[in-house]
Formats: sequence, structure tokens, C-alpha cells
Amino acid sequence: MVAEKTLSMTKEACCEPKECRADRLRLGGIVLAAGAGSRLGGRAKGLIQIEGEPLIQRNLRVLREAGVDELVVVTGHYRSQLTTWLESATVVEVTQPLETHTQVDSLRLGVAGLSENIDAVMVLPVDMPALTRQDLVALIGAYKHADDGIEFVGPMVGKRPGNPVLFSRRIATQILQGEGDFGSGAWRHHQPDWLLEWQTDNLHYVADIDSPEDLAHWMQ
Repeated sequence: MVAEKTLSMTKEACCEPKECRADRLRLGGIVLAAGAGSRLGGRAKGLIQIEGEPLIQRNLRVLREAGVDELVVVTGHYRSQLTTWLESATVVEVTQPLETHTQVDSLRLGVAGLSENIDAVMVLPVDMPALTRQDLVALIGAYKHADDGIEFVGPMVGKRPGNPVLFSRRIATQILQGEGDFGSGAWRHHQPDWLLEWQTDNLHYVADIDSPEDLAHWMQ
């Protein structure tokens, strides 16, 4: 197993000349919103309102504010309820046709919805209520300041892997071709040498709404 690579960043990322390994990246953003919300009794997570704003709208807004160039939303269950919030020329909707599917299936559909002009891809589950523009900009900065061999950056809060994650066009191509088990989460434990587990104490990256208890907390 290769040694774990870590990087700490507590402020919003800003790049000075010659500090970054890349110029401005053309970014694609994927919001995963195809799930059945079974642990919540069967409800569309994307329609949960945080401070009066549905999560689907909130997360698309934050991605735009962070400078993401292309946006894809993967819908499935509750598609008809979510479509109202996707009536925008700047959002591509792709629909998961299978009643039973995995996050890997949805991830592959989302990547397929992006153009070939994308340099890197950010993937965000729809049920994350705390993320801000600054959080996403910090993640982008971690990716741009990482060593040349790093192609995937995921936040790590203590020992808890977080989201969103950001990966290269090459990794996106592997996902399209069905290589590896990207999207399952388990592969991050193998610590491939192109993976950066970006250490941070920012709890926004691990805050999600996955259970009735989580929902009750955010409804307060």
C-alpha cells in the first residue's frame, strides 16, 4: 500500500502565478439525485428544503457560484417532481432508467452527460445541505495544488471520507468504460498512488441527510 498523501487547507483556495500545476480548469459538475430515499421513508432528497431552498436548487447554485462550467443532474426516482427545478439551458438532465440501480450506474450516466471539453469532474450527492461556494473552491484549489500524479481528490474529515470529490478526465474515461468500482467508496481504502485524501476539519464535507435523525436535525 502506498503511503497516504495528505494536504491541509483551511482557507479559500487562491492561486498565485506559477503556484498551480494547471491554468483554469474547465469543470463539469454532476449532482446525483436518482435515489429512492428509502431510509427517509421514500421521499425525494432533492426537494428537502434548507432555509427555504430545495437541495437540488441549492447544490446547483453552489456549483455555479464555484465556477463549474457544465452541470449534469442524474434523476431516477421522483424525476417528475425534480424536473421543475431543472428547467434551465445550463443544466443537462440524464435519467436512470432502472428501478434498481447503484451509485456507480448513476455516476456513469452523469459522466456520459458531460462534453469532451471537460478537464476535471466534480461529483456531488444531492443530500448535502451544508456545502458553500468556499468549500467547493477549496476542493478545487487542493486539486490544482496537488502533485502532478494526483488525479482524484476527496475530502477526509478525520477518518471519514467526504464529498464532493474531484477527478481528472482520464478517471472519467475509465468510469465510462466500466473500469474499477468507482462510486462504491470501497476503492478509496486501497490508496492508489493517484489518489489524494485531502485532510480537513470542515464538517460540511461529511454532512448529509441520510436518515430520519439527520432530517430532524436540519429541519430544526
